[in-house]
Amino acid sequence: MLTMKKLVLTTAMSSIPLLGYAAEFSKPETYGFISAGVLNTDNQDFEVEAFEIELGLKGTARVQDLNLLYKVEVDLAQAANRADSGDPGKDGESEIHVKEAILRLPTRYGTFVLAARGTSGQWAQLYGPINHYEYNEPHAALNSDGIFFQPDRSSGVFAWASPAVANTRMVLAAITLTEDNGEDADAASIRLVYNDKTLQMGAGTTLIKSAQLPAFTQKDLLLTTLSAGYRLESLQLGAVWEHSDNQPYPGSPDGSANSDSFGISTNITLGEDYSTALGYKEKDHEYDVLDEKVYLLKLERQLDDQVKI
Repeated sequence: MLTMKKLVLTTAMSSIPLLGYAAEFSKPETYGFISAGVLNTDNQDFEVEAFEIELGLKGTARVQDLNLLYKVEVDLAQAANRADSGDPGKDGESEIHVKEAILRLPTRYGTFVLAARGTSGQWAQLYGPINHYEYNEPHAALNSDGIFFQPDRSSGVFAWASPAVANTRMVLAAITLTEDNGEDADAASIRLVYNDKTLQMGAGTTLIKSAQLPAFTQKDLLLTTLSAGYRLESLQLGAVWEHSDNQPYPGSPDGSANSDSFGISTNITLGEDYSTALGYKEKDHEYDVLDEKVYLLKLERQLDDQVKI
């Protein structure tokens, strides 16, 4: 399977010269990231677990005056953790989680993005100001905390980010989640983000069509988000508010309900090697049984440039 993926990537990148222009490829950069720890979770066994095992490849193909940026990244954590899943004979066997498979084309008219799979830009830019944590990042496929409804991953994305004007960009995205449902785009998003490296503010909406939601609801899901972040040398502050219209809920007569969620977080650097982060998140659902609260605390020591505990 991995061989086939390499063949497809090679064929796609090698097709560029067929357009009549010579492509100049930079040497690809490889990188990796490992995050692991000991978990003590209610109603589960005490265990050592890999949170993330990421391997990535990124580089540039130059065609005339254009730089085509590509990035491919996979996460092997689920396969590594399969050994204690209780499934005999399946040690180390699980689906590889593709985190990023993205092409970016920066131009004077803005940046165009094609992503077969990747981190949701809506998530990264609007919810990023409160993500100062490792395991407690609310990845929907791994350890969702149930507070925010915005997905952290997207697939089949075509997006355009405008050039920056007064430190502000607008981003439009069309998203195809299912290929054979008769819909050219299953979801869409728009956001405005201001970022001067000290202050960050953003507002955006995400629309997910009902065809992508459970069959018991016939309404489109609409998410509205506001966020802000403030950064100094030793202090980071963040706040996010999300309103969900027509969130799927089988207990409702029409199969949907509304909710309001918010989160705040601060990350403080304590001297040269130590830092701490404190956070709080809460969801106020139309049906109280789905109300949630999350408290977060992180203590961190940087051992060197590449290792921290």
